[in-house]
Amino acid sequence: DDCAQAMYPKMRLEEEGAKVVVIGAHNKGMKYTGKHGYPLKSDESVNDVDASALNALVIPGGFAPDYLRRSNKMLELIIAMANAGKPVAAVCHGPWMFCSARRPDGKPVIDGRKATGFLAVKDDLINAGAIWVDEPVVVDGPYITSRTPADLVPFCHAIIDETVRAASVS
Repeated sequence: DDCAQAMYPKMRLEEEGAKVVVIGAHNKGMKYTGKHGYPLKSDESVNDVDASALNALVIPGGFAPDYLRRSNKMLELIIAMANAGKPVAAVCHGPWMFCSARRPDGKPVIDGRKATGFLAVKDDLINAGAIWVDEPVVVDGPYITSRTPADLVPFCHAIIDETVRAASVS
């Protein structure tokens, strides 16, 4: 479920003491509804967010990435986070975002990186230059990818580990 892919990491990161900000492609306060009807309101619009204020970015799966990848600001945020060496995590269909976010040379940010995701995005990742790995979680540089909601526990562990690591480096 797409809502679980947003809510579980949100709650798990909050348990670790993180301040989690839900960023949407629309105006602040927009209500997004998961496929089972569970609502999630955005705390901020991507238009008002700067990567320097964030420690990590978590992209849920479900149908959200199909909409989010159409937002240039969201793609720019992914690029800025990765360029700063900050963790950018995506689960299920979320790694699709890494196919659309492109470096200045025009290549997708996932080009040359190991990644995983939901089986339906495997070809897109490979076509974007990713090295497909069928494992619960794959960490390559700032990118953390995971396959399905069944992998949310190790996915969240990786986000926590990499966020702590990134914070100790900067």
